[in-house]
Amino acid sequence: MVVLGGDGGDRGLKAARRYAAGMAPRVLLTGLEASPPEVRRAYLHWRAQVLVEAGVPQERFEYDIESGNSWEEAVNTRRLMEARGWRRVLVVSDPYHMRCLSWSWRRVFEGSGLEYSLVASSPAFWKSDAWWRDETSGQAVIVEYVKLAYYLMKY
Repeated sequence: MVVLGGDGGDRGLKAARRYAAGMAPRVLLTGLEASPPEVRRAYLHWRAQVLVEAGVPQERFEYDIESGNSWEEAVNTRRLMEARGWRRVLVVSDPYHMRCLSWSWRRVFEGSGLEYSLVASSPAFWKSDAWWRDETSGQAVIVEYVKLAYYLMKY
């Protein structure tokens, strides 16, 4: 299971529930986007602690401190999967992030024979049925569309 960086803990809680349900034997935590690698290590530490407190054994963790954005998370996850012989992963992120992830992961994994499934977390602020009426939800969606436009131009 891959728990993407950039959140406040909701992704980790979703991952812990999936782990407890036996849906994945390992958890890959990715770094905090757009931050120095030294900060990513600390960020990964507190996220791992949340998962440990939720019942995921420490020895089940893998760490990706190299990724600085969603595209790099997909590329680095694919490389790790190929190196370790993993065939499929669950990818945990926030619901408003799913469109961007769907596009980028599909492009990165195309023709690889590897599989991934996107799993949405449940942030308390998220208003799926009326995100445009809620300032926090609306900002999250707008940021994701900007990222998607950037990825469309760059990749």
